[in-house]
Amino acid sequence: MSVASFRWTICRFGNRAGRLAIGLLAAVMLLAVIAAPNQAFGHAALVTTDPADGAVLGQSPTQFSLTFSEPVSPLVLTLVRPDGTPLALTAFRLSDQTVEIDNPQALGAGTHVLSWRVISADGHPVGGSVLFSIGVPSAAPIVSEAVDWGLRSAIWTGKVLLYIGLFLGVGGAFAIAWLAKGGRSGQRFAIAAILCGLVAAPLSLGFQGLDALGAPLADLAQPAVWQTGLGTSFGWTVLISLMALGLGLSSLVGPRADARLFALAGLVCVGAALAASGHASAAEPKWLTRPMVFLHGVGIAFWAGALAPLGLAVWRQPAEAG
Repeated sequence: MSVASFRWTICRFGNRAGRLAIGLLAAVMLLAVIAAPNQAFGHAALVTTDPADGAVLGQSPTQFSLTFSEPVSPLVLTLVRPDGTPLALTAFRLSDQTVEIDNPQALGAGTHVLSWRVISADGHPVGGSVLFSIGVPSAAPIVSEAVDWGLRSAIWTGKVLLYIGLFLGVGGAFAIAWLAKGGRSGQRFAIAAILCGLVAAPLSLGFQGLDALGAPLADLAQPAVWQTGLGTSFGWTVLISLMALGLGLSSLVGPRADARLFALAGLVCVGAALAASGHASAAEPKWLTRPMVFLHGVGIAFWAGALAPLGLAVWRQPAEAG
């Protein structure tokens, strides 16, 4: 395969697909703006609470309620008594955007803290606390909400490596199968990127579980952590990503007769993985935002994946000419 031929194939394929993709994305984005002008792509936010934060009550409440800006699922609900002892709150009901929590026992006088951690449809956990007193307020019990920077670093490292596997690995496999005309420039690079993604995907699932539960990195081996991570929308992203990475690797190391089919299926799975979770995918109307994210992911994988094979082909041209 000559460099000129490879570049001409990318340009011809890219010009047609690029114009279509840009036009389609512009139309979808315009429709999304018209249909949902007030939608913000953000985490779920606490709107109101009962008791209100800082309230002083005359008697123990029978239940608590937390109302958010969008529907959520509780992960951890804890009541911290004035003496600092925690009480797990396990009985709750979901009513649209409100979480109604049963109080299992009468509370004594003093200041209490209702600590909560929930997850919304975008797959991102958020947490906070509500302070209230019964009778005469006392010193507030200490509730640790410090940011675990080690876990934060692990989460973002895992996601970066996963994206390398999806965009450069699976995208590179697609470029090699469909645009290289039998050439294999960039194959080793794409395989290395996919292997990075295969390692990062399951680790990212565990990190998601830790983040959801507010647990430290030392709890990574706990089964509840992995079950929690798998139960979030990001769990679907990881599962579909593993399919994409497996299909991309099969197109590179498997029979060449099936390479194009595997590469195309892998590219489709990249878009599906990104559309399965995240702020934009969870925004309304989902019938517009999810396809928009899908096309965005496929487009990134196509263009980013083609860079390494093309760059390596250009770099090797003098050696081949000599």
